[in-house]
Amino acid sequence: MEPEKKEEQKTPEEKSTEGKETPVVTRSMREQSCPTCGAEEPSMPAVLPDPSWSTERLIAATKDKHMLVRSNAIILLSKREISESLEALIESLKDEEYLVKSNAMVAISSYGKQVSDRIIEALSDADKDVRAGAAWILGELKDNRAVQALEKVAKDEYPLARIQAKASLMAMGRGPKQQEKKPEPEEPGAESGAAKEEKTE
Repeated sequence: MEPEKKEEQKTPEEKSTEGKETPVVTRSMREQSCPTCGAEEPSMPAVLPDPSWSTERLIAATKDKHMLVRSNAIILLSKREISESLEALIESLKDEEYLVKSNAMVAISSYGKQVSDRIIEALSDADKDVRAGAAWILGELKDNRAVQALEKVAKDEYPLARIQAKASLMAMGRGPKQQEKKPEPEEPGAESGAAKEEKTE
């Protein structure tokens, strides 16, 4: 006779998972980048830009691999001479991180209408994100000289550029106007309500 096979002892955890589908394991779990799965805290840059940095160093920092470094550099650049910082800020509109791009838009608009000519020119930039960012900035500046260029970008192939341009035009009071309803023409021989009332009196 064959010896009876002893039933393997299973732990309560193993029993509770019997018949259940294998859980989905995401890449973030494997790489331990989720805080609820034992992830380590996101790395912080060793040094963040500060006001003591030279303009040249801040411009270089806008290309740093760390998003926080780029964002802080942009904020500080907006306090520097426009002639030194504007082109670097426009270049930052191409950044892949929205926080960096939005900081660049705010930084450029803080210079006021003195940047209008350059930003109107940026509406024709080959880079779609530069066009979108420039459209938003001009909505903040409300410079009527930009209306024609914004109307062109409102038909841009890039959806975000179109949206920003239309929003800026509306902010400048140049949005699409509702057509006034015209009274429907009366049928030949039909009497108006007022004429009918006169006859009944």
